[in-house]
Amino acid sequence: MSYATTSCSKGLILDTVNRTAITVVDVVVIEDHPLYVEALLSLLSVALSGRKIERFRDIESAEPLLRVANPTVILLDLMLPGLRGTDALRRVRQQCPDAVMVTISGADDPVQVSACFAAGAQAFVSKAAKPQDIASVVRAAVEGRLVPPVWISSSGPQDPKALNQVNLTDRQLEVLQLMCLGHSNKHISGVLGITEQTTKAHVSAIFRELGVFNRTQAVLIAKRRGMVSPDPV
Repeated sequence: MSYATTSCSKGLILDTVNRTAITVVDVVVIEDHPLYVEALLSLLSVALSGRKIERFRDIESAEPLLRVANPTVILLDLMLPGLRGTDALRRVRQQCPDAVMVTISGADDPVQVSACFAAGAQAFVSKAAKPQDIASVVRAAVEGRLVPPVWISSSGPQDPKALNQVNLTDRQLEVLQLMCLGHSNKHISGVLGITEQTTKAHVSAIFRELGVFNRTQAVLIAKRRGMVSPDPV
């Protein structure tokens, strides 16, 4: 939907079609770790002097703003309370399709990085990365200079071309979620309204993408790498 807009009070734009105020935000940070987020906000306040930054501890508390704002950049922690991982990434991507999505994680796992890029992230940044690298990525994203995909590990910038891409369909992610909850193929078939043969085909495809040979390995990788939520969505 396109808006007819005009300048309004600081931090707001007025939608002259619907006569509602649209909040203008440069960066939204969704992160729950108090020490890390304070350090991150301090870093960004210097690197992005004069830019408007909002912070939330989980997806649910951020959604009211995301519905009315059009943030330029969203920094999303993968291990949040509630909705997390690529489920959270996809949800935010649906609400803010034009935002530059930067995922932040305490892990440097290449499979997790691949899963995030497949789910719509433009950049993946390790929490252990150098502060100047983190600031550089976010500043480039805010200024429209970021050329995705960008991967910053704890040891610095990495070549995303070296990743083994993990490309699971939405249906396969649903199957993987139910596998992580301990459900059998028969039960998954009933929940999703598909045949057991189709479920088996999805499970086999998941094994191939993750490079594993059984359900236990697939579940461990999915949980450790933030590819599914801790609870059904």
